[in-house]
Parts: sequence; C-alpha cells; structure tokens
Amino acid sequence: MSVGCVQKLLTSLYRWQCLNISTRRMYSARPRLSRPRPILAWERRSHRGRATWSEEASCVEMNKQQREELAAAYQALDSFGLSEGINNHLSTKAPARNGKGEVILLFPYGLHWNEVTASRLVGVDMASGTVVEGVGEPETTAVNIHCQVYQEALKSGSSINTVFHLHTPYCSALSCLQDPTLRMIHQNSARFFGDVAYDDGYEGLAMDTEEGCRLARIMSGKSVLIMGNHGILVTDKTVARAFNTTYYLERAAMVQILAMSSGAKLSELDDAGASLVRTQIMANYTKDSTLYFEAIKRLIRIKSPYDYTE
Repeated sequence: MSVGCVQKLLTSLYRWQCLNISTRRMYSARPRLSRPRPILAWERRSHRGRATWSEEASCVEMNKQQREELAAAYQALDSFGLSEGINNHLSTKAPARNGKGEVILLFPYGLHWNEVTASRLVGVDMASGTVVEGVGEPETTAVNIHCQVYQEALKSGSSINTVFHLHTPYCSALSCLQDPTLRMIHQNSARFFGDVAYDDGYEGLAMDTEEGCRLARIMSGKSVLIMGNHGILVTDKTVARAFNTTYYLERAAMVQILAMSSGAKLSELDDAGASLVRTQIMANYTKDSTLYFEAIKRLIRIKSPYDYTE
C-alpha cells in the first residue's frame, strides 16, 4: 500500500472518530424521554376482574407458608407417636395458588406422616372436594369430614381455618368409655372447660358428606369433639393453635386415664376454678401456641430425614 493510501485511511478513521464522539455528546445532552412500559399479560387480565400478578404472588407465598406449617404439624405429631398408619388427617385453609379463592390443604393418601412435606400436600376445592393443586388424592373420609366442617363453619360465621382428626391413644381410650367426659381434674384439663363436645352416635367411616355435616353440627362452635369409639376432632384459627390444643388434650386425657386406673376417687375442680384456669391460659394462648410450635419445628428439622419446608 502506498504512503498516500495510508494517509487517506488514517484521515478517514480520524474523521469517523470525531463524528462518533460528537454524536455521543449530542445525545447525552438531550433529556431522556421515558417510554411507556408495555402492559404485561397479567395486567391486562387484572382489568377483566381477575387477580393481579402481585396478588397472585402474594397468594403463592401465603399458600407456601400454610403448606410448611401443616407439613410441620404432620411430622411433629408423628414424632410424638400420635399418627396412625397412613390414616387420620390434618388440614388447613390457604389462598389458592392461582389467586382464585381458597383451597383445603391435605396430605395425599399413601404417605406416612413423617414423609409429608410442603410440596407433597394437595389443595382441595372446598365445594367440590376435588384436587386442584398438587399430585395425588386425599383419603375419602378426609375430604368428607374436613370440607363439611369448613363449610358449616362458614355458615355460622366461625373463624375456623384448621381441622385435625386423630386417633391419639389416650383420647381414643377416653372415647371408648361409657362416660367419655373429660374431667376437670388437672390444669391441662381445665384449659378445655366448656369447650368440648361429645359424639356418642358413631356410625362407621365417613364415606359420605353427611357424616361430616353431622360431626360439624355436634361440635356447635366448640374447638374439640371427642368422637365416641373413634378419636378426636380439633378445630382452631391456626395450625399452631390446633397443634397446641391436640398436644394438651392428649396430655389431659392421659392424666385422666392414669388417675382412673388407680381405682381411687377423682378430685375434680369446681366450675369456678376450672373457668378461671381456662381464662388465664387462653389470655396468652396464641403466643404460647406459636412459640411452642416454632420450638417443635426447630427440633424436627434436625431429627426428620424429610425437610418439611421442601
């Protein structure tokens, strides 16, 4: 290449560089106009009355939290020896993941309670009893009992969000007596003063929705149902409270069965004494339940081979 050609090439490169610098300066000095952000698909849907993305995200997060709480309850009660085979069932209500209403979370039939984790729970539509979230099917009796208890609670304006059904050893033993009354003989018994209903009309497995309706009507706003020749039904506002209630109900039944086995006469609190104890305990019940449940969750995360949060 000749010297003249090289000079021309260098001159062209120099001019192009100057032009490029000038252009950048010119555009950097101009005020930037904000472009209108395109409307996303979920935003378009929100104008048609559906849940917005932020609402759906919130529902997903709350759904996950409820799943973790319930899975922890399954594992914790199993660690106390209060589960029975692959039967009995715990449930709680949660916002549906898609932002449309609520679902009832239950464990799928076939899992051991110690295997239950957040993602393994299924979401059941309260009205139809069909699975709308997750894989698997809950036990038939679980759907028939839990869906009906929640529906009856809605009719009465109750704030029930959690339902536990178990065949715990001492409560079940109490339910097998001709008189299954929980006696006010201990502090743990007194916390249930006036809050226990009794069913003496056992009619077999809950293979239809009518049995669930019957049980809900018998409870009539009480938190505990001792089911004759069967087990217990516990309802409450939160998983932590229902867990606490179940634990102390079993402890109260244990004390009573052990005391009765001595053959000696029971020493019972009068109504005023039992009522006072209940008032004192219930004044701090939510906090006490939450702290105890959190402590139990820390323990099972160490002991259980299955992480309930997964």
